[in-house]
Amino acid sequence: MSNIWQGNVILIIDDDPHVAEVLARLITKGMGHECRTCFNSSEALEMVKKQPFELIITDLVMPRVSGLDIAKTALAAYPDTLVIVVTGHRSLETGISALRIGVYDYILKPFKLDEVRHAVQRALERRTLLEENRNLKSQLALHEGKWEIVGKSPSMEHVYSLIQRAAPAQSTVLVTGESGTGKELVARAIHKLSQRSEAPFVSVNCGAIPDNLLESELFGHRKGAFTDADSDRTGRFVQADRGTIFLDEIGVMPLRLQVKLLRVIQEREVTPLGADKPIQVDVRIVAATNAELSEMIARGDFRDDLYYRLKVISIKLPPLRDRLDDVPRLVNHFIRKHAGRMGVEPKPFSREAIHTLQLFHWPGNVRQLENVVESCLSLSIGGEPIDVNELPDEVVQGRSSRHIPPEWTEGPIDLAAAVAQFERELIERAMDRCGSVKTKAAKLLGIKRTTLIEKLKRMEEA
Repeated sequence: MSNIWQGNVILIIDDDPHVAEVLARLITKGMGHECRTCFNSSEALEMVKKQPFELIITDLVMPRVSGLDIAKTALAAYPDTLVIVVTGHRSLETGISALRIGVYDYILKPFKLDEVRHAVQRALERRTLLEENRNLKSQLALHEGKWEIVGKSPSMEHVYSLIQRAAPAQSTVLVTGESGTGKELVARAIHKLSQRSEAPFVSVNCGAIPDNLLESELFGHRKGAFTDADSDRTGRFVQADRGTIFLDEIGVMPLRLQVKLLRVIQEREVTPLGADKPIQVDVRIVAATNAELSEMIARGDFRDDLYYRLKVISIKLPPLRDRLDDVPRLVNHFIRKHAGRMGVEPKPFSREAIHTLQLFHWPGNVRQLENVVESCLSLSIGGEPIDVNELPDEVVQGRSSRHIPPEWTEGPIDLAAAVAQFERELIERAMDRCGSVKTKAAKLLGIKRTTLIEKLKRMEEA
């Protein structure tokens, strides 16, 4: 089954092959767009049910199925589809009626090729405008934290850019990153910003489902397929039809199921356990893992062909320790989120508390930070800002151990080595904050660019 919105794919439907071929030549050779033709209205009806097109040009009066019925079916299945109907003078009223059901435009017979060219051009320009508006809305939504993805560090700006580019495509996406970095939030943002946003988003944690049940969970089963299969079960892929399925912890999937998943990607169909026939599905797959799949491939635990089919688009989320400048924004976001849920007034964190949070290494990443904020809001008494003494001991103590290495508290301290280590950390932090732009990092550090370059060179040689 073809993917949604693969360029300007145009379908021409007419029971007169000559007319269809003339239009096809105009659109492919004259306008440079990909085009398909169909001379059978019944076949066309099935095509538009299962496969979306950027634009459909259909004759209105045809044997068996009318162009109006085809338009209704296409628009019901894929509301963003643009449809142009071709009608004779005597059926002008029908052409106007078509506009009322959502058809974009109509062309009167006999038509001139220039009329068709202009109608197609107008339709595709409208498509471009709709896409641009959608992209602007997605940028605003992402930067306002609408999908709960918060941060303005260079590494997160890169993530936002990838999400915006990935959303309108239909390719599979592989999201990687440590546990707690927000991989499911990225998957949900991709879904919400895509043309599939009104269809289901189905999330499956492969690591939370026993191996012997995962196949039935994903693909479904028929009654009697195995012991305890007392009734039919609809699998998650069918539940996600026309939408997005998020497969978390994909690395734990058994090899035998990896083969079946590969078939779903290639054939766009699933076969429930105990079923004789496959079921066609139109599903976008977003997978996620905190494992190094390349290492699993080397050990023989993960299929390389599946890996490459999953990572057509790859998004890597940075750990929180690499974007500590985002901690204040994240804290404010979680304060608003949980204060509203608890029904209490939002209470800020003191400057010292925020600074302490920025000194912690956050092994649990954003999820751990959210838990800390929620806990502090729940336990805090009075109206004063939350201070350092209200933070969990693990955070306060972790802050100290991170910036005072154990060897510095035992025996004599090598001051030169300590200063060099601190300088290295400071430079690395500045480079991360400035997206590795040396001019900006030097300005942030208050040194000349040439001095920074020399220090970076010595760091590489050390």
